[in-house]
Amino acid sequence: MYEAEWPTRKQRIDTRPRLHYLFFLPHRRRLAVAVCVSLLLPLHPSSARDLRVTPIGLPPLRVNGQPARAHTQGLELVAGKYYVTARRDDVRPKRALLLRADARGTNWDVWDITPTDARGELTTFDHPGGMQSDGNRLWIPLAESKRKGRSLIRVFRMADMVAGRPLKAEFEFPVNDHIGAVAVSAGRKLVFGANWDTEQVYVWDFDGRLQRTLEGPELESRGLGVVSGANGRAGLAVQDWKMIGDRLFASGLFGGIGAVPGSPQSQLNTYSRFPEPGFQQKSIWLPKQDGTELAQEAMAISNGRLYFLPDDLGASNRIFRVPLSDMMKRSLPQKSLTSQAR
Repeated sequence: MYEAEWPTRKQRIDTRPRLHYLFFLPHRRRLAVAVCVSLLLPLHPSSARDLRVTPIGLPPLRVNGQPARAHTQGLELVAGKYYVTARRDDVRPKRALLLRADARGTNWDVWDITPTDARGELTTFDHPGGMQSDGNRLWIPLAESKRKGRSLIRVFRMADMVAGRPLKAEFEFPVNDHIGAVAVSAGRKLVFGANWDTEQVYVWDFDGRLQRTLEGPELESRGLGVVSGANGRAGLAVQDWKMIGDRLFASGLFGGIGAVPGSPQSQLNTYSRFPEPGFQQKSIWLPKQDGTELAQEAMAISNGRLYFLPDDLGASNRIFRVPLSDMMKRSLPQKSLTSQAR
């Protein structure tokens, strides 16, 4: 058995705004940052704690029968199976892996999906990211492990995923940026890609044609993006995100100006009409579990439940399950942020 109810930790989280730093910024910048921080901070501590969190055990990771370790990146649940993308860091060169385990299983199916060049040699695209299924296929970004590195968005048919057999992409397209996570709208046939720290968000159609790019004020108004430097700003750095119907769920870590050291930084943002000017947003902070940030790596949504896989995979693994309805009750509705962030 790999599922067991554990007591939920009750943590006292200091959610009081820390805004004294604003007075050292220029007046107009103070207003913009104050609006951003006030929109992202919960209005009541109960909105970010006392969630019903259920840890679920996962099989130990073994590759070719040998113990292995891999850095978790993305998570998806399809037909009762867990799909995980991870970068294997205990070998050289590092490898991009796609993993699959049954909810009640005892092992992982493992595919090495590191792209090769025309000569059949491994490329530097060793960083698989947050992924999503369109119902029949998995859309997975494979990037170089560096900021502003190149990426390939690859599409794999789940029907072709046979344990022990090599896996080939049905379709792929290149991106001249590091794409860390993609979300897929099967209904609108759109793919949303977040780059490193979510400084930019790209929107492609299912043929890989770029439709638009969101950056700067458009992302700031949505509470997205961690930008450093003199003109830096706070926001959510997306680790994994999913499009469910017409709603986008983004999870990751809040960083930059306004982040309180030592307090939980995991955040879940939900959006309706995400790319449109009249978008709606909700935000909620997530409590740490045994000192671990819930949203620091992979997230998935299935059957009305959120699943978080925050740790690397190794000899002992676990996933955290949270009822989506409970989460949404604790989140705080916010009106359109477009006009407020100007």
